[in-house]
Amino acid sequence: MRFKTHLFVPLIAALLAFVSCWPAQAADPVLSMSLGANAASFNQSSHLPSDFELGGTGSASLSPHISGVGSLFFGVSRTYLRGSAGMRVTATDVNDPNFSIGLGLQYQVCSEADLRPQEWAPDASIGWRPCPEMMPRVSVGAQGSYGLDSGTAMLLLAVRYSLPRF
Repeated sequence: MRFKTHLFVPLIAALLAFVSCWPAQAADPVLSMSLGANAASFNQSSHLPSDFELGGTGSASLSPHISGVGSLFFGVSRTYLRGSAGMRVTATDVNDPNFSIGLGLQYQVCSEADLRPQEWAPDASIGWRPCPEMMPRVSVGAQGSYGLDSGTAMLLLAVRYSLPRF
């Protein structure tokens, strides 16, 4: 397993930037974190899914619909680290507050450059809490992204457990 630490410098800087820029007068908690698992598919792979990942995500609300976001995941089969940091605009269905969609732009880094190159990637995501009464912290979702420099695509199917907000 090889890790290129210089690839993670922009990720760490972006994560620190978004954590430090949330509104000071916010009445609601603005920082949220989740633990999760992904079935990840990369367009270079002939197998679906390409790998399974374990890790976490974080977000800092800058307004009700705009957030700074970041993630760090470990690939189980290929033993890689993959991370991202950026911004996302999210909309929630007024008739079903447990369903949301989002559009974002994130800087992607990975310890395996042939798997996921270091680059900016726009993304689209959906999220849903299937059992909010019984399991209010559990959500499922999907995210697709496209690397602007490499033209590589990625699809994630995700399960998340939201940690208590602070």
